[in-house]
Amino acid sequence: MSLSTWWAECGFRLRPRRNNQRGFFLLEALVLSFLVLGCGASVAAYRALAESRVSAGAEITAAYLAQEQNAWIEGQSASYLRSHGTVLWCGEETAALERNGTQFEISSSVSPHAETDKLASVETRVRWQIGGRDREKTYRKLVVYRE
Repeated sequence: MSLSTWWAECGFRLRPRRNNQRGFFLLEALVLSFLVLGCGASVAAYRALAESRVSAGAEITAAYLAQEQNAWIEGQSASYLRSHGTVLWCGEETAALERNGTQFEISSSVSPHAETDKLASVETRVRWQIGGRDREKTYRKLVVYRE
């Protein structure tokens, strides 16, 4: 009687060979690690895009605020512009302004143009803070003195 028949008659079964399953756990671990890395990369990309969107929104808001400030300055009389070297936000007493959850500080300096006395040079500075970093944009424009 052979050994395998004796084992079968006694109620024992032979263990199946595991040679064909070698490396299967390694393959599962690799697939799982790639899935985890993919999820992490997508979260990092989403976070970077969100920060970029907030930063771009603040820059666009700063440009519109500077345009509004310059338009307000254009509407002022020549005597007002000649008497004020620095103009805060639309002539108010404070330069601080909040838009879209961000604090902006806006100030303009008005100086006579070097070549003619009919023009004023306006330089508007907009400052804000995003993500712990200070940002600043400067906009320049020539304005005609209105009598």
